[in-house]
Amino acid sequence: MADGNRRGSKGSIYAYKTKAGTRYRFAFRDAAGKQTTKRDFLSRTAARRERERLMGKVHRGEVRVSRESLEGYWLRYLQQRRPYLENGSWQDYRRHGELRILPHLGQRKLTALTAPELREWLVELSESGEWAPKTLNNALKALVVCLSHAVADGVLGANPAAYVQALPLGHIERDYLRLHEISPYLQACSDVYRPLAQTLIGTGMRISEALALSVADLDLDRGAIIVARSLKDDGSVGSTKSDRFRRVEIGPDLAAMLADHAARRMEQTNDAGHRALLFVTPVREKKRDKGRWSSKGEHGAIDRGTVSRGWHKQALQDAGLRDMPLHALRHTASAAWLCTGRPLMYVQRQLGQAQITTTERLYGHLEEAFARNSAADTEAMIRAAARGNHRGFAASDAP
Repeated sequence: MADGNRRGSKGSIYAYKTKAGTRYRFAFRDAAGKQTTKRDFLSRTAARRERERLMGKVHRGEVRVSRESLEGYWLRYLQQRRPYLENGSWQDYRRHGELRILPHLGQRKLTALTAPELREWLVELSESGEWAPKTLNNALKALVVCLSHAVADGVLGANPAAYVQALPLGHIERDYLRLHEISPYLQACSDVYRPLAQTLIGTGMRISEALALSVADLDLDRGAIIVARSLKDDGSVGSTKSDRFRRVEIGPDLAAMLADHAARRMEQTNDAGHRALLFVTPVREKKRDKGRWSSKGEHGAIDRGTVSRGWHKQALQDAGLRDMPLHALRHTASAAWLCTGRPLMYVQRQLGQAQITTTERLYGHLEEAFARNSAADTEAMIRAAARGNHRGFAASDAP
């Protein structure tokens, strides 16, 4: 064996033969005591300089070396996070791992992952056309959070996923009920469904939020509803999507309807207002009635699938309207606010969206469309006021 290949003969720098010639490597232990090797240096000097630089980072605790695969850490991370996440959120993470992350990256060593590699992973998934950009961005977010925990656990020096830019979503046209379509839709709703439908359109709530409302969440004297919970897929009640509560302003017609509806609900139950669900499944008396038989329990929570696939679809058909998902009622509320002059910031607050950029991406084009005639409408009001036909700018209206 040549002197350069004897262990320790040159201060932990080792030469080895390749088809391209002699190369150099070195071994070192990280701050956790695990050994790893860096190789393929063209000269002993280059290897020594890199070793000195790297060992300095190790001593400062900036570098951790682990032989664990991403899959191994991911599964351990999921298990540790389960008590801290809503079941739906935890299941979303699990599905992202099984379908989009681990099949492509699972066998890679955790510390070998690089930002360019993860960018390539995201682009390849996008080009496959199998998943929407929003879905892939959510998978990227799940990976970012996982690797951030790996950094905190001391098995990773830095998070390479944090340097990967999310895919552009572009503009997606979302259908909604136009103003002249709202009344026909509500008139076509069954007696059981109409209070819920009117609430969805008047507040822009998610169906999961509306089904978790209690009678005590109504603040009708102030014209508002407190949104603090949501109904999960498994029937449990948990936090809202943003994990925050919000006040949603409502109009007097909706407030009057909800006052009557809440009074009827309190007549049906002995529960206190904070325990009495506002919207419940009615008790079926005849085979053609909507609801559940009394033998299955009275006035339980409404199944969201019953609303979206049954009551909502039937109302669209009976009103002669085009098909659209139940979530379109949330967009209906947003469009109605914008077309009557409310700004995007108002819509953001009503919907409970954390970022105004989200609201702008979803509804900015509607605000622009509704604003195009604003200048012309203002001039028309001024002309009408000058003719005495409109009080829009009369002196008596001044504060």
